[in-house]
Order: sequence, then C-alpha cells, then structure tokens
Amino acid sequence: MKNLLLKSIFLPVILLFTFATVNAQTGQIVFDNPSHDFGSNVPEKGGNITYRFLFTNKGNAPVTIQNVTASCGCTTPAWTKEPVAPGEQGYVDATYRPAGRPGAFRKNLTVTSNGDPKMISLTIAGSVVKSPLTVEEEFPVAMEGIRLSEKAFAFSRVVITEKESKASEIKIYNSSETPVEVSFKNVPDYLKIQPITLQPKEKGIIKAIYAQTKNSKYGTSINEIEVFVGGKKMQGTLTSTITLIPAASGDQTAAKPVLNFMNNNYMFSNIKQGSVVSNEYRFKNTGQADLKILATNVVNVNGDNLKITFPKVVKPGEEGVIKVVLNTKKLKGPQDFNIEIITNSSSSPVSNVALRGTVIE
Repeated sequence: MKNLLLKSIFLPVILLFTFATVNAQTGQIVFDNPSHDFGSNVPEKGGNITYRFLFTNKGNAPVTIQNVTASCGCTTPAWTKEPVAPGEQGYVDATYRPAGRPGAFRKNLTVTSNGDPKMISLTIAGSVVKSPLTVEEEFPVAMEGIRLSEKAFAFSRVVITEKESKASEIKIYNSSETPVEVSFKNVPDYLKIQPITLQPKEKGIIKAIYAQTKNSKYGTSINEIEVFVGGKKMQGTLTSTITLIPAASGDQTAAKPVLNFMNNNYMFSNIKQGSVVSNEYRFKNTGQADLKILATNVVNVNGDNLKITFPKVVKPGEEGVIKVVLNTKKLKGPQDFNIEIITNSSSSPVSNVALRGTVIE
C-alpha cells in the first residue's frame, strides 16, 4: 500500500520533468527583420533583385528550415539547408524578377521549420519603374529602311450608316541614315492613306482613314496594302480589316430576333477538282421579332466560287435554311471558307458558318 502511494506521488512529477526537459530542447527562429521594402525605384530591366533575411536560433536545440514557398512564381526563395545551432545565424533569400512587371508589388514567403514557431511569414515589397521601350520593342516590324509598330490597320465594327469617318494608326520609324518617303499602293477605295516623309531616326504616324462609299457592304473586308520606301516596293504588306454592321434599333425595350444555328460547320472529304459541294445550315429564330437576313459575306479570297441562298425573313419560332453551293472547278488543295451572315439581330448582327475540305486533282 505504501509503495503504491509513493508511485502515485512521484509518477506525475517524473512525467512533468520529462515533458519540461523535452519541451525545452527546441530551436527558435527569430528574424532580424521579417519584411523588406526595395523602394519605389526598382528598374524594370536592371536585373533580378535579392534580399537576404537573417535569423538567429535563440532556442536550445539545432533548428532546420524544411521549406520556403513564395506566393508568386516571380519570386524565388533560397535558404540555409544545414541545421543551425543555438546562437548561430541562418538566412532566407528572396529573389524578385521585375522584368515585365512594372508597378507596385508585395509578395509573401512562408518559412516552415522544425523549430518554434513552425511557420513564419516574410514579406518583400517595392515598386518597379517601367523602362523605356527600345526601338526594336516599340517598332517590332522591320522593313528595308523603316520599322513599324504593327502590320495591320484594325478598325472596330463600324455601323454602315455612320457618317463620320474612322481612323486607325500605325507608328513608323526611319531606321536609316537618310530621309525616306513612304508611300502606299493597292489601297482599297474605302481607305485614304497619305504618303509620309521621315528624317533619319525620326518617328511618325501612318494614318488610315475609313470613309464609306457607294460600294460599302455589310461584313468583313480584308485587304493587303503594298508599301514603297523611296519608290522601292517592300516585300511585306500592310493589312486593313474592317467589319461593317447594320444600325441597331433605337428602342431598347422592343422585341428582338435571335439567330440560333443548329449546325454551323461542315467539313467535306477529299473531292475531285470540278465537283460540286453543297450544304444546308439550319437555324431557328428564337427571338420575339422577325429575323431579317440582310446579306451574306464570304471573307475568303475564293468567295466567288460560292453560291449562297437564304430566306429574307424568318418569323419568331420558325426555322430557316441557308444553302451554300461550292464549285471546285478553279480550286485545288485545302479550302476553308468563313461565311458571315448579317442580320437585324442587335445582340449579334454578324454570325458565322464554315465550309472546309480538300480539293484534289
């Protein structure tokens, strides 16, 4: 009985002493500074920037950093891999890549260890100053003696009844050591592009002005414009793309038609040159007003080989058919026709169907 009583007294004491001893043998990571601000003038193209977070093990057992994870792929961590003895120092490096990232940034790193605490958060911050573009970056399209910012005049959708003109611009740079005159040919009748003369290393603007003509038609028009420098034709061309759409109804509360195709893509197998391919694209007017098909337009250059028939009006709830017939007499090789259907649907005035296949001899 006496032995049992002694055991009941000393056992808790022994357990408490053991727990205290084990608990005391723990590493403790203490960082000198858990956050760092690189400032507001980090150059975008000055290379990667790195800050070293130093810590001291203020515990009474070696401590090991098990992992460091960054909140963004733009930040790469590195750290002391070997155990850090009590009283000794270790580090966590945070490397940030500012290239292509102008503006303010704030990134977190999570440090996981076998010490106390198990997880610690570090922060880097700063602001990247955007670097001026080089000539090659600002004008990536190179032609003989000149460089261009892009190769296409891109016009947004234009309502065909609009009276005011639209403009699209391409920046140009004279990369030569002499003055150059840049002129243009094969310009479509709906565009006006004035020649431009540039002094050596001078920048300028090529402006294309769109004006509706008697020949203006619904749909997308794509044209290749020839470029001449000093009277010499360049190998490359400029592209102009514009899509003309009908004017939407001014009454936003009025019932509207909705065009829904049941099938809008048809692919034919290899067929012999001279054969005729046809397909019917079925659709339904799921709106509450009459659907009017105003026009069709073939974007591709071989559109003259297509014959398209369609109903002018489809009542609400009714179905319709657009029939396309392709004569392959003058065609050879892969064919990819993009056919635009222009309607009075204000939500989607231009819909598309496709006809694809290969013509063999």
